[in-house]
Amino acid sequence: MFDLPRRRSIKTLTCLGAAFALPNFAFGKMSANDVKRWDEEFDAIVVGSGFAGSAAMLSLLDSGLKNCVMIDKMQYLGGNSAYSGGSMAVAGTPIQEREGIKDDPESQIKDTLKSGHNLNDLELVREMIYEGPATFNWLVESGVKFKWVSRSGGHSVPRSHSAGAGSYITRPLQKTILQKGGAIKTRVIMDEIVYNDANEVVGIKVREKYEFNFDPKIDEKENKSGQIKYYRCYGGLILATGGWGADLKFRQMFDPALRDDVLTTNHMGATGYTAQKLIADDIKFIDMQYIQRMHVTSADEPFFGFAYRWITRAYAYGIMVNPKTGLRFVNEIADRKVGSDAIWAMNENGKNHPVLIMDMEGTKTVDVKDFQRGLSVGAIKKFDSLDELIAHYNINREPFLAQLERYNSFVDEAAKNKDYRDPEFNRNFSPYKGKFIKVEKPPFFASRPGPKVHHCMGGVKTTIDCEVYNNDMQIIKNLYACGELTGGRHGFNRLGSNAVLDCLVYGKRAGAKLAKIYNEKRGA
Repeated sequence: MFDLPRRRSIKTLTCLGAAFALPNFAFGKMSANDVKRWDEEFDAIVVGSGFAGSAAMLSLLDSGLKNCVMIDKMQYLGGNSAYSGGSMAVAGTPIQEREGIKDDPESQIKDTLKSGHNLNDLELVREMIYEGPATFNWLVESGVKFKWVSRSGGHSVPRSHSAGAGSYITRPLQKTILQKGGAIKTRVIMDEIVYNDANEVVGIKVREKYEFNFDPKIDEKENKSGQIKYYRCYGGLILATGGWGADLKFRQMFDPALRDDVLTTNHMGATGYTAQKLIADDIKFIDMQYIQRMHVTSADEPFFGFAYRWITRAYAYGIMVNPKTGLRFVNEIADRKVGSDAIWAMNENGKNHPVLIMDMEGTKTVDVKDFQRGLSVGAIKKFDSLDELIAHYNINREPFLAQLERYNSFVDEAAKNKDYRDPEFNRNFSPYKGKFIKVEKPPFFASRPGPKVHHCMGGVKTTIDCEVYNNDMQIIKNLYACGELTGGRHGFNRLGSNAVLDCLVYGKRAGAKLAKIYNEKRGA
């Protein structure tokens, strides 16, 4: 539940002992009295076309609303969602049952709260996780084909379900949306939310034919391209515009360590443009100082890249060492915050990257196409012997060989005792199809993980039905928010693949809630 002493609005945000004041954005709330005419009219409008936006739009249509539109400022659909890993953490699925994995929602809740340092909104977490199986089934019915389940860092069991990539979720949803008569528009940016005299949302001001500027140093507020239009929405507005990991200036307001030279997994359209508008409209934001770096990406390729699938499996079935010492320095399956912080601590400002290693047996756990993509761009490298690998990365040889021998002995012990924890970093081990995997069989494969800005845990404060609060903790009528734009679900740190769950569960929920209220109001 919402705990006022622990939750902080953006006005009183503190981070690492330094106080942040509310950013001063020179925008004003727009009144319906300033709109001379509405260019288009809809039952509902969804802003954003990723996991959350697509789920919200399909949910509106499933709930009987037909005159709906989903808009995106980019010329392509899906945002970060489309090219993300797309793994969805769900406890209790047929895929887990098939693999002999015992799991339940309470275990996932425990893992989530642990990673979030109990700063999560428990009500939001419980709703998210208990709605997971039903949302999973809804996705399958909508054309999404999940292929496998794996274990992401911080999860106690394998529960991250993948369809192959994020686009393998967004595209089936968008195809279904079009089949059901929903409208989708690209290159349409929302500039303002329009309110009536009762402070209810009645529409938005947009620019059609918007041309996004792909220069990361350009402030999006300076981009004046496009043609101004006004869209009326009778039932409501759902915001699903995502995070701001690619916004160099905005993200540093909340975490100054995320300098311009710190890479991001995000697509370049992941800016704080909408968030700044909402701040100016007195919308309540929480937990903005918590911006996650993800360590399943390679330092040898930009953006999200191709090596992440292999790296994810290598954390579960491989060993990571500091090449200078030849030794492990962190629990490989720790959550993203712990793992990223450990890598940054030994990184020496980009001069000393860790080496993550898996053998042939471990690499067989990776989809061959995903593995080949990483290999083709050089983010994953192949070595016929340990000597070759050691020489390439200039690894401290003798300590490394001794470390590897100890690591393999830990895996042997885990095979005998499922509760075994390694004495160096308290790591436990999971089998793959009943087999515990050591690092011993050539050829060997390696990659250099490099943490990148990935996910914004903070954002708009909402109810479990995605209704939006203002800074006086009053609900703004006809306004909903879901996905990475919102805060409270993840607390201090997000567990891998919980974000996809968050976006899909709450996107679906936002559409259903808007439709329910609107249908009741119009007597449908």
